[in-house]
Amino acid sequence: MKLLSVLLGLVLITDARADASLLGDTVDAGMYRTVDTGKGVGRIMGFGLDGPFVVENGLADQKNYSVAYTLDVDADRFAIDYRNPFAWGNGIVFRLTDLDFSNGASLQSLKVDTNMVGYGLTVGADYVEINLSGVHGTRDAYFNGQFITTAVPEPTSFAMLSLGLAVVGFGARRARKARQG
Repeated sequence: MKLLSVLLGLVLITDARADASLLGDTVDAGMYRTVDTGKGVGRIMGFGLDGPFVVENGLADQKNYSVAYTLDVDADRFAIDYRNPFAWGNGIVFRLTDLDFSNGASLQSLKVDTNMVGYGLTVGADYVEINLSGVHGTRDAYFNGQFITTAVPEPTSFAMLSLGLAVVGFGARRARKARQG
């Protein structure tokens, strides 16, 4: 019975999570107007964030939004680096969508490092939205986000857990039969 307890303990302390990654995933980033101030609503086209792209580590996938900022998305984070002073108008949001992590994990939250004030943040299972309405900043402004995802057990961990539970069940059955007979 001690052996079964040790086996079950080892199965349960095994790391049951694979690291979530966006490498190779096609994501979309864009600036949107959510309020009609005379220029319509929807995606703002023609300034560099016009369509989806494949995530690569490093600067190979770096995107520019006009002369305002650069965007770099990596396996588990993204960085917005402002290149000039800015003042975002009413109803302007930045959206990073289609975040399909490699192990089936979903986005739970975002760890933020920024020197910007006044922004709003919404995080969904596969998107991040930064409300920039009325936000002002300098060329030294930045917004860095690290993705916090749900822990998704690896298939091998499920197999180990199943095996451990089967052994425990078999041992309990043998012990019960020994007491009865």
